[in-house]
Amino acid sequence: MARVALDIPLTHLDRLFDYLVPAELADTAVPGSRVRVRFGGRLVDGFVLERVATSEHDGRLARLERSVSAEPVLSPAISRLARAVADRYGGTLADVLRLAVPPRHARVEAAARASTSNS
Repeated sequence: MARVALDIPLTHLDRLFDYLVPAELADTAVPGSRVRVRFGGRLVDGFVLERVATSEHDGRLARLERSVSAEPVLSPAISRLARAVADRYGGTLADVLRLAVPPRHARVEAAARASTSNS
């Protein structure tokens, strides 16, 4: 199971949501990685903040739609800092993360993977 911070700027949805992780995404949906999920009938971006064994949600859980990138771009420290900034200044976690984490650049991620595999 993955706890996901969704890129939705609505204050009443400023919390983590639990999603089932399909077997084919188990290796790429790591904490700090970007994912796409279905929420409110549409696909939205999000960040996996943690992987857990069980959910406190009583209802049926949706599955992650896809892993945007297996590259973790959000460290636990930045995640905690973003939450603190959002709480302190009355924003949402999504707003702060949008500013704190640069947009995805597939070419840069591919280069980073290539350099670590050649080491």
